[in-house]
Amino acid sequence: MRKIENILIIANGAKEPSDFLRALAEKNDFTLALDGGADTALCSKITPDLAIGDLDSISAAAKKKLGEIKLFKITRQDNTDFEKSLDFCSFIKPQSVTVVCATGGRVDFTLGNLFSAFNYIKKFNIVFEGFGWRVYPIEKTRQFTCNKGCAVSLMSIDSCSGITLKNLKYPLKNASLNPGQAAVSNVALENNFTVLLKSGKLLITVYDKKPPAINPCRFLL
Repeated sequence: MRKIENILIIANGAKEPSDFLRALAEKNDFTLALDGGADTALCSKITPDLAIGDLDSISAAAKKKLGEIKLFKITRQDNTDFEKSLDFCSFIKPQSVTVVCATGGRVDFTLGNLFSAFNYIKKFNIVFEGFGWRVYPIEKTRQFTCNKGCAVSLMSIDSCSGITLKNLKYPLKNASLNPGQAAVSNVALENNFTVLLKSGKLLITVYDKKPPAINPCRFLL
């Protein structure tokens, strides 16, 4: 059995450009479609390795295209489809998980996806990605690669202490943030920056490009 180091999850939220999604699929070892995210994948000419969830939003055409062997139905309703997908990733034990199309639409779904990721970041690195932006949930010191001059924002999920920023225009040194506080629109001075964190949970957002308009599409069998 091949070792899977990097997994791409295509969720069922706001759509992303097809060429962007295909580039991510090529960079990862395994593509996991999250229920109706299978339609998004197929629309972008990506055949997911597996579609997972309660399968209440995937189209009949997508089910037919993938076949039963690539459909993993989980009927339990006490967690979200996104949590189901991360439980699956926990079984595979990859190094990293990239999540796309997990934001937009219902704000409670977006917040739920971002917050629930913290329950899994001890098992593998997680990044939420869209065209021109990335969001990293962290609870320990981490270095990030970026484009010099890009915008960087921090948002605390709980009480955070010992925050020190390196290679960012507006520095912090051993600072604290209360739950819900944010430090927004910082600027990267190099092609990397570091966030030192002694305790707490942070969402780190990195903006690189202005996203293009997204056109709806349908895949054809």
